[in-house]
Amino acid sequence: MHRIEVDDEVWAEMERHVKGFEQPNDVLRRLLLKDTAKAIKVDVTAGKKGRLLPLIQAGIVKPGEKLKHEQTRKGNVFEAEVTDSGWITTSKGVYQAPSPALVDLVGSQIDGWANWLHVPTGKTLRQLRFKLDQQNGSGM
Repeated sequence: MHRIEVDDEVWAEMERHVKGFEQPNDVLRRLLLKDTAKAIKVDVTAGKKGRLLPLIQAGIVKPGEKLKHEQTRKGNVFEAEVTDSGWITTSKGVYQAPSPALVDLVGSQIDGWANWLHVPTGKTLRQLRFKLDQQNGSGM
């Protein structure tokens, strides 16, 4: 991997284009390699635990399972997938938590815990988190 130095103005512009928890390389890749950005997966999750990891560890959610959010009136359906480390992958990126993943897709503030539906169970992530809290007797 190569390292580059950028001035403050370039750095500020790059930060303006960050989506979710993207690293600088991910931003540049998305902006400069628009046609190939989706085909190349960069592991932004290395060494970091996603917010869904406790649900995976409890056996409530499995890696590779799908999440879905429907905007019925607009006719939009958004999908995501849970990674091994508890992150959420969407068509726009990889996110550590449910809300930033959904916000980036719908384009406005929205509670991902309340609005992502876990496809295999038909329950919201909030309901699954509540189930985990009941099993553990504590909060996440």
